[in-house]
Amino acid sequence: MTLLEDIQNAAVDSKSDLGTLLRKCKLLAARLGSQSLENWLLWECNGYPEDVDVPDYRIWCLELKGHFAGPFGSGIRNAPIPWVCLPEKVRDAYRNYKCRQSIASIEELLRRSNKGTLQVSTGDLAVALGTKVYEYQNCVQAWAEFSVGNLIELLNTVRNRILDFALAVWKEAPTAGDQLDKSDQKIEPGRVTQIFNTTVYGGAANLVGSATESQITFTISKNDFASLELALRANAVLEEDIVNLQSAIQNDGQIKKTGSFGPRVSSWIADMMKKAANGSWGIGIGAAGNLLAQVISKYYGL
Repeated sequence: MTLLEDIQNAAVDSKSDLGTLLRKCKLLAARLGSQSLENWLLWECNGYPEDVDVPDYRIWCLELKGHFAGPFGSGIRNAPIPWVCLPEKVRDAYRNYKCRQSIASIEELLRRSNKGTLQVSTGDLAVALGTKVYEYQNCVQAWAEFSVGNLIELLNTVRNRILDFALAVWKEAPTAGDQLDKSDQKIEPGRVTQIFNTTVYGGAANLVGSATESQITFTISKNDFASLELALRANAVLEEDIVNLQSAIQNDGQIKKTGSFGPRVSSWIADMMKKAANGSWGIGIGAAGNLLAQVISKYYGL
């Protein structure tokens, strides 16, 4: 069996060790003389430095949540934090989170995880938010999270792109990588790099798509409750809850601070998050938070 065939078989077998597969690819890269391939394998194995751009399959959107405390013992827990409330200089870091961990550390995270989501530290973001999110409610804790599905698909994408690369090289030179004498190579290093750029960096990322990670587009006009109602109905929000939201919006009146929801709307969101958590609203809690933050922000023109 040639080295290329060995790599192909390991890439096809989802139970094979990905770390071992990457080491076989390192051997192949050294023999084929492709520096681009060697660099990619190095970064996948050891993690991506801050000064190196990560591939598209390592970039996704984080969901922001927080705990809030208000007067007279009031508060909101696990409430969504709309993007518009974030300081502009850090907003992109959460909308386009770059996963730089090594393959080994990602696999270890998945082994240890017993939940459907993983958290990312937000530093002192809670202090910066203060009362900018929900009126009369101070942010006491903030965090970012994403689905473990992103990491699972990241590993799957790496395996698939190795397979695509190995197959493309094998079609042109079936024994490439088996002969250590460079003069006997049947494929030039430049051609190897060309194939690498096409199969590894040129393909589209196949990431898990859900309301938690994806951008959601709604046609909602400012202060147009009818368009807001349509978006909510399309996402299984019940008539009673829509009526309650309309009443909350009317009672809150115009919001006083940009990026802040009124107290009654904030309370309505908290109630809907509870319904998502206990299953009485047929949508996952992560998707629920993202949905409500986006549609209500659009209604207010934020």
